[in-house]
Amino acid sequence: MRVSALAWFTPPTEPEPAPPFFGQERALKALEAAFRQGGHGYLVGPSGLGKRKRLLAYLQDRPFPKEELVYLPLGEEAFPLLLPEGQGRALVEGVEALLAEFTPALFREKGFLYAKSLVEARHEREAEALLKALAEEAEGLGFTLLEGEEGLQLSGKGPLPPELSAKLEETVLAYLDVRQRAQAEVAALRRGFAERFLLPKAEELKRRFPQAGRYLDWITETLLRAAALEEALKLEKLLPRLLVEGGDRVVYEPNPTPERLFGHLEYEARDGVLSTHLGLLRPGALHRATGGVLVLEAHRVLELGSYPLLKRALATGEVEPLSPRPEV
Repeated sequence: MRVSALAWFTPPTEPEPAPPFFGQERALKALEAAFRQGGHGYLVGPSGLGKRKRLLAYLQDRPFPKEELVYLPLGEEAFPLLLPEGQGRALVEGVEALLAEFTPALFREKGFLYAKSLVEARHEREAEALLKALAEEAEGLGFTLLEGEEGLQLSGKGPLPPELSAKLEETVLAYLDVRQRAQAEVAALRRGFAERFLLPKAEELKRRFPQAGRYLDWITETLLRAAALEEALKLEKLLPRLLVEGGDRVVYEPNPTPERLFGHLEYEARDGVLSTHLGLLRPGALHRATGGVLVLEAHRVLELGSYPLLKRALATGEVEPLSPRPEV
């Protein structure tokens, strides 16, 4: 066989892509050290080297915890809470179920209405006895007891005798005391009735989410106080706000303005009054990257005026959403 008759065949092959940071071992070691220490990395080099592309490719294969970030209201303040994956949603749904129990129908139960009628009837008899005693004494002295919009008054000829004037003042004070005790007893009855329905559910939530115990105690006391005083509540101001749930924890923000980094509060108008609550909190890139990595271009952070705020957030470990002045 002649050598010229041989045919060579090479099957087509795709070259394997170079691993991220190939030939940049020092940069790779610096990044690994930053991850081990929980610090921050900063890539330096001329434009056109593909730093961002290589960094994102490197981060794509790293596992990050899928913790969920929940903001819990506490009066005029709110505090963040990190929960394992799935528990943030479960906490929100549990609180929604608790609030669903707090309805006007709760106080239309026959048991409550009967107990309330007994309390009111007892104090009504006590108040009537006070007025009857005053009316009889006034009648013996030629005066008549009148009840009007201005309260209790005695009407008759001539000046009011001192002893009858003193009796009137004493009766008015006693009458007001009876009314106040009646209101306090009905309030205690309303609170106790609400406790029977709300406390078991609140305690169950505390067992499931001990990290949220302070918030759950606050919301339970808020509901019980509102039940006692017959106050109307804006339930949206009591709900927790689930800001981060699942999703990719490698966040690249190409336009790092303060609002896009830190999030912001929106406002709603009701009856001509602007208000806000946690439901109107819009998360920023720092929120979305919870438990993961936020990738920024340093020169854009400087250009857009975000650097002082970002530096403070890194130093304090706190991310405070912006509250822009609403337009009215």
